Amino acid sequence: MIVIAVLLMSTGLMFLVYPRSVTDASYRRNADRLATSRWVGGSLILMSCLFLIMGTMQLLDETKHHIGH
Repeated sequence: MIVIAVLLMSTGLMFLVYPRSVTDASYRRNADRLATSRWVGGSLILMSCLFLIMGTMQLLDETKHHIGH
């Protein structure tokens, strides 16, 4: 679970840190690509944080009720 969250966070950080690619596109297309890249990166980071929170809540619930699979 932690490995998947780390992979999602690192991918999200790459979208946030390196959003620009070297192309011969117009300013408008570059601005759209930058906004989309930031949105995707932020979404990946937020999803991985929620994934860790839900996993922690599930583990705490299992230990509290002594339920295991």
